[in-house]
Amino acid sequence: MIYLKNQNGIALILTLLIVTILTAIVIEFSYGVYIATTSLDNWQTGQRLSTITKSGVKVAVQTILDLPIKEMYKAPARIQIPANDIISDFQGQLFITIEDENSKFNINSLINDNQTLNLHSYNLFRRLLKKLQLKEEIADIISDWIDKDREPRLKNSEDRAKNSYLESLEELLLIDGIDMLTFNKLKPFLTIYGVDKINSHLININTASEIIIMSLDDKITKETAEKIIHSRPFENISSVEKVAPGIGLGPTKIITNPSIFRIDSSAEENKIKKTIECVVDIKGKIPTIKFWQET
Repeated sequence: MIYLKNQNGIALILTLLIVTILTAIVIEFSYGVYIATTSLDNWQTGQRLSTITKSGVKVAVQTILDLPIKEMYKAPARIQIPANDIISDFQGQLFITIEDENSKFNINSLINDNQTLNLHSYNLFRRLLKKLQLKEEIADIISDWIDKDREPRLKNSEDRAKNSYLESLEELLLIDGIDMLTFNKLKPFLTIYGVDKINSHLININTASEIIIMSLDDKITKETAEKIIHSRPFENISSVEKVAPGIGLGPTKIITNPSIFRIDSSAEENKIKKTIECVVDIKGKIPTIKFWQET
């Protein structure tokens, strides 16, 4: 009797063990199927959102191209395009933003194409730094980072210099003397894109911020900058000179029409988000993509 009882106990333990193992296998299998299904759904959603964000970029470019040349000077520095019903059966959200890059200071314009210092850009940048309460010597540090010679403007400023133009604003963080706080102060006012090589320093007076306008010339006070902003939009440069005479805002410093635009297209659905950031040059017959990043 004792032997039989032991056999029954062992059988019960084995049965429970087998049931436990089978249960674990079923749970593991079910979890694997769930993960695979969820991953597939997320991948499909991601691909769909990628297509939608690209459609958003196309809509933005077409919006820019459809704007008559004579109306370009009226465009604000940053606009958001209504994106409702652009894609049928899309239950998520699509945000499209267009920003005028010519409203900012092109940091690459510090050095001319022939590797000489662009004095206008250099002085403008030093004024901008001063107004942002940053060290004006940053202008020299960045100039040494860009120019190809090995002659330092400041001690050790050529030690790790790239000796080439910046390919992104984030590259500034690689330069000794520019920390994250300095970068965050500068970023809203800077770009690496200019109208063209010869006119890389030109600022769109119709979209420039007050601090950029004040940085254009020593003669421009806060009151003058406010007067310029309140008188916008300007159809041509001569109309600017009438509003603010004697401050030297001529064709060698400003433009009234943008040509370089930054486009952000962001789509979100089911807690999955895709974003495209690009920079487009519309000067030619066919828009040129100068920068493209999809995340």
